Amino acid sequence: MEALVNDGTTAQQQFLVIDTSQVAHARRSVGDLARGLGFSETAAGRVAIVVTECATNILKHAGHGELLVRRIAFAQPHPAHVRVGIELLALDKGPGVRDLQACFEDGYTTAGSAGSGMGAIQRQSDEFDIWSQPGHGMALRAVIWGDDGRLAQPRGPFEFGVVNLPVADETLCGDAWGVESNEDGVTIMVADGLGHGPLANTASVAAVHALSGNARLPVVEIMDRAHEALRSTRGAAIGIARFDGANGKLQFAGVGNISAVVIQNDGTRRQMMSHNGIVGHNMRRAQEVDAPWSPHSQLVMHSDGLLTRWDTGHYPGLALRHPSLIAGVLYRDCSRGRDDVTVLVARSRAQAGVA
Repeated sequence: MEALVNDGTTAQQQFLVIDTSQVAHARRSVGDLARGLGFSETAAGRVAIVVTECATNILKHAGHGELLVRRIAFAQPHPAHVRVGIELLALDKGPGVRDLQACFEDGYTTAGSAGSGMGAIQRQSDEFDIWSQPGHGMALRAVIWGDDGRLAQPRGPFEFGVVNLPVADETLCGDAWGVESNEDGVTIMVADGLGHGPLANTASVAAVHALSGNARLPVVEIMDRAHEALRSTRGAAIGIARFDGANGKLQFAGVGNISAVVIQNDGTRRQMMSHNGIVGHNMRRAQEVDAPWSPHSQLVMHSDGLLTRWDTGHYPGLALRHPSLIAGVLYRDCSRGRDDVTVLVARSRAQAGVA
């Protein structure tokens, strides 16, 4: 099985796009990231084009918005190889677009420009997805791989997307997340260290490290391992989910204020129960709770940096887009704005929409 590489101990980079000076800053910063990851000159050049066009489109069509950028990696066992790439999310609350297909026709524009931006982004990206509705802004996802992006794209049985950002004025995020995939299935963790800053980051990262190497254990036992690992830290709230596709269920254990919701194809929601406590300090034994899981189910997990009043049903067509876009839109509209925030969306790949 292709394995997802745990990449949740480093938060995304956030670039607010308010004026043209920030376009150049984002291009330089993401270019530095690409070169630091060993991107070829060709791939780094494509990254620069995508960042520039995304930021420029935000200014032209919405007036302001933001870019979220993170390193992604995927381990392919045959032949053994770890692909490294950059994922970019462009989010705005502008007027939105009614006819997305028209955006990619030569010369199309809604802002008096040449109309080449959206097509250029799609052409330069190895993976591309977009969602928009009139009155609901736009969310765009672009991925550029550092090697030959024209190779076959990673196609594991599950796909996920995440937003993971520190509270304003902090450089380290107090939240962390992990995804481990093996022949037994996929296990996900979201951890929220107590408070903010470096000490909260130390706790949440220690929790994610406890997942690594223990992903085959029952979710309650993984929680016990995390409890022991966090005793020397300030502690954390933790949610752990395991996809048991063979038996058609999702297994979950939670301690503290990590929310986990399973959404079925008909829109019904199942809130997974977490227990009070602090992992690493005051924690009674966690209990496993199960929910039905089908190829059309989705899981949304998030820290308390996201309001709980969100509803994906308010965004027509969003559930069919890549999980990163779902996570991005929920963050954009429901973030508290005064806390670290993590939103992770996961599902079986079989239900993915057409990009």
